Amino acid sequence: MIKRRSLPILLAALFLLSAGCDSPSGAPAAQTPGTADKPGTELPATQTPGETPASSDALFYADRTNTIYFPEGTGDADAEYVLTYRLPVFMPEELNCAALNAALSLYEEELTERVRTERLPLADRVAGEAAPSTSVDFEASFAGGYWNILLFETVSYGAESETLPFALVLDGSGNEQSFAAVSGQYEPEPLVAQQVYNAIDQNPDAYFGDITPEDVRLVLDLMNGFAVTDAGYEIFIRSGALAPAEAGILTFSIPRAALYPDCVGESLSIAEYETLLPAFHAIAAACAPNYEGFTDGSPSAYTASAFLTQMLTTGSEDALWKDIPEDAYKASFADYFTGIFPADLTEWGDGTLLQDGAYRVPVRPRAAYALRVDEAVRTEKTLVIYGMLLYGIPGTEEAGELAALVLTLTIDAAAPLGFRFLSAELA
Repeated sequence: MIKRRSLPILLAALFLLSAGCDSPSGAPAAQTPGTADKPGTELPATQTPGETPASSDALFYADRTNTIYFPEGTGDADAEYVLTYRLPVFMPEELNCAALNAALSLYEEELTERVRTERLPLADRVAGEAAPSTSVDFEASFAGGYWNILLFETVSYGAESETLPFALVLDGSGNEQSFAAVSGQYEPEPLVAQQVYNAIDQNPDAYFGDITPEDVRLVLDLMNGFAVTDAGYEIFIRSGALAPAEAGILTFSIPRAALYPDCVGESLSIAEYETLLPAFHAIAAACAPNYEGFTDGSPSAYTASAFLTQMLTTGSEDALWKDIPEDAYKASFADYFTGIFPADLTEWGDGTLLQDGAYRVPVRPRAAYALRVDEAVRTEKTLVIYGMLLYGIPGTEEAGELAALVLTLTIDAAAPLGFRFLSAELA
């Protein structure tokens, strides 16, 4: 049982987020953590608003502080354990503020339960001294389309204390994302471990001796131990895991390109790979359902339409369909393929229709397929990609390998990708 210490309200308008936070499908807006669902808690006496960096849609957040005493009925003088935390509160200006606040509310509940079940039983307060405690502070940043909420939990028992990193990476809809989902890497642990090991190897005296990539892999937390940056990622490792505890929390920066296949920088430039990657995933999603490839640059009606749907509706996910003039749609096909536009596309395609001189392209959730590029061979006129067709959402148990896929592209500087698809062959 616990007791909560109330803090006075400064801005009641910020407290009533439900007045400005719309929730999907008409559902009630999620409560701001620590409000009406938790009697006695209030917004802090001071709040500092922030906003999304480099965003035209300013997304503001304030912060609030709460203190919980264990057990119930105790206070500063006689509590066995004290939990104090400062968390952000996303503001009504953001359409998805309710979802973002709900993610933080879940963390708040998990934190309280973690303290109650794991840390309180270890508490043994000495008379006249401060109670054992956990204090939480945060930093918020926005990069690459994701919010990073870095939470630092400092656990103190008398003179001994330890700060533990805990990061929430939230997409624009407030959904927590893993490193695998953000990076698109289906098996990221070995890649990240190797990059961290490479950084350690540059200054080995600062770390424990004889560290191996496997040692690094065992201490990685690619769910709550990373953040997204404009250039790539930051990896956080708790103090004492790879270096003396006095070194504190270790932070390793990994450029996005460091996780690219070895052929990038050799047969393909980084810019070419990043340009081609969405098309690679789109061609994988188009070929996988019917397990079919194509030759002579002429995919079937389904493959062609499924590919174009994914490429042409990105960014229009809130719509049911997108109307594209007939000439523009066929020109897009010619931008990506070297062959003949399928005459039966509206009959055997993915549901794309031709109405009044325009193709009505259905907007659907993206199929959970991707292409892992393993090798690339470049000649004067072609680029051959050897890879693996993958299915499922990266980082989930359902994800895995489906089939080997070989793509042949012709080099065409006039095409949007710099290449056009010539063939796709599934093993």
